Amino acid sequence: MNDVSLDNKLVYLDGLRGLAAFAVVISHYMQVFYPAALSGNPQQAHSQWDVGYGQTPLNLFYNGQFAVCLFFVLSGYVLSVRFFKRQLDPEAFLQSLQSSAVRRYLRLAVPAAASVGLVYLGLMTHAFHLKDIWEATGTDMKKDYYALDQHLYTVIKAAVFDPFFRFESHPYNPVLWTMSYELLGSFLIFGFIALFGRAKRRWIVYVVLSLAFIQTYFVAFLWGMLLADLLRGRWIRRTRSTLLVLAAGIYLGSAPYIPLKGTMYEPIAATTALFNGWIQLDLDSRLLARTAGAAMILFALQRLKLLQLLLAWRPFAYLGKVSFSLYLVHFTVLTTFSAYMFSKAMAHFGYNIAYAITFAASMPPLFILSHFYMKHIDQGAIKLARSVERKMTAPSAMRRRAETDDSTLSG
Repeated sequence: MNDVSLDNKLVYLDGLRGLAAFAVVISHYMQVFYPAALSGNPQQAHSQWDVGYGQTPLNLFYNGQFAVCLFFVLSGYVLSVRFFKRQLDPEAFLQSLQSSAVRRYLRLAVPAAASVGLVYLGLMTHAFHLKDIWEATGTDMKKDYYALDQHLYTVIKAAVFDPFFRFESHPYNPVLWTMSYELLGSFLIFGFIALFGRAKRRWIVYVVLSLAFIQTYFVAFLWGMLLADLLRGRWIRRTRSTLLVLAAGIYLGSAPYIPLKGTMYEPIAATTALFNGWIQLDLDSRLLARTAGAAMILFALQRLKLLQLLLAWRPFAYLGKVSFSLYLVHFTVLTTFSAYMFSKAMAHFGYNIAYAITFAASMPPLFILSHFYMKHIDQGAIKLARSVERKMTAPSAMRRRAETDDSTLSG
């Protein structure tokens, strides 16, 4: 099957990543304005359907935890696929691996740090209004931005160090909790490929590491890499079988935030309980289901040309292009502009109309900000990382050439 590509890039994967980023956006808007859809608590409901649709596969469209699992599976796949597809000589293989590893921190750190700077700007201009709508929305997200430590050292540390080396929550921009997994997960991939990427029996290492990391998000990176490794072959070419895998992935990936017992997802909890008894672990059934669902959906996508074409459609491709920026800035827009708009709209309209106005008014500035963030910060980070990587690796390249010249002269 010929992959839909543009400039040798798998555009449909960008489309999938873009949809996942937008699902995170919807998730946080739901968490603030329709919390019952996530918590299952009827006392937080603002409509008669809030609790019900949160317990069906419809929650896939705003299941932020599933979207994060999909991000991590995609990262594992994208970071490793070129090493499995291309037949490089050992020196070129290690050089390419070194290049990817050197660039990774800066590529993630610059956009993440800038997002903290955006929060700091909001604090200086008193732009946060989340506290104004707590009572009206009934949200559990009671975050007081003005109680944050605003000392410059603390802010800088929260921008360049904490997101990557602390697994705790990040008060300035809560979405940065994924950055430590992205960075360390990347090095898990690079280390695996360097040590076992060409070993014939590397499947044994996949099994051992899957058991070691199965209680963490790191298993998502591992399974994404496993997909890149396996999909070089011709696994499941029949459309019917692939559609079954896709349906199973949607079911597992849409495991809701609430306890699974008493819902259509109860078989997941029961199966996990049996598995826990067998291997003597305490696996999180929802995390395991969402990660497996993400891997299944990516697997099916590699086999469904029509779905590839759909996700490579220009609007989805653009959504993928701005996905990282959208992910980093949306929470700040939500707690500033959107919270302010809702507090004003509630004075003139009913709850649901006020939310509809708020959401419609929030999307244009969010995407405009994401677009310029992508052009000037995200792409700037990529250029900076490449520049630093060239400077760091140039001496070693020159040294290798000198050693080659010396061996030629001595010969």
